[in-house]
Amino acid sequence: MNLLVSLRSETLKLKRTLSVYLCILGAAFGPLMSFLENLHPHPNQKRGQSWTIHFLEGREPVSIALLPLYTVLVCTLLMQIEYRDKGWKQVLTSPQRMIDIFLAKFLSLHAMIFLFLFSYLCCLGITAFTTELVQPGLYNGKPDITAILIANVQVWILVLGLSAIQFWISLRLKNFIAPVGIGVACWFLSPMMIFEFKADIVQYYPYAFTILGVLPDHKANIVTYQWYSIATAVIFLSIAFLEFRIRKVRM
Repeated sequence: MNLLVSLRSETLKLKRTLSVYLCILGAAFGPLMSFLENLHPHPNQKRGQSWTIHFLEGREPVSIALLPLYTVLVCTLLMQIEYRDKGWKQVLTSPQRMIDIFLAKFLSLHAMIFLFLFSYLCCLGITAFTTELVQPGLYNGKPDITAILIANVQVWILVLGLSAIQFWISLRLKNFIAPVGIGVACWFLSPMMIFEFKADIVQYYPYAFTILGVLPDHKANIVTYQWYSIATAVIFLSIAFLEFRIRKVRM
């Protein structure tokens, strides 16, 4: 019950931030680009594409850039709620357990990630349906809802490690620019390690898991990347909570 109270408090705080607007705008960006591209299709463009393939291929912009960068920004915004006006002092002196405060923060982060993925699917469906009205016959068949949901759960698991690292960094650093800069720089290294340097170590790099999950040469190892992501999340959440408990938060 105490955790639910803390989670409700975090939800109310989010309403006063740009997180929800950022979520909707970020989720709509990819589908909007796809809509504009398909609005005037190339004469040789293949028609009768499966709806399921459309949704599965739609994961690529999310996995490669949109979701990792969104997670970096939302992690930072969540912590800035407390750093602004010295909110940590009020939170830490309230009658809430430390573990409840900590978990409520992390769960609210993933509630926003789920909202992002759900909004992206909705936008992808709306733009595809609108395109089908303008260009009949572009899509065909019925969508495999189970396959689409499983694919999105996989994306969520792959971003767990990244989210835990950014959660820890944002918890430690009071400055807004620093966590965002570190997160963007770490994400930017991922495509360089994969495509430019072709480094084998990239398979252990948490910021690259979502990208690797959609690349043809790495899809076969997606379960392994999911386990790496879960292990990374456990390690960094443990470190973050230990530091949080001994009050290394910069109030």
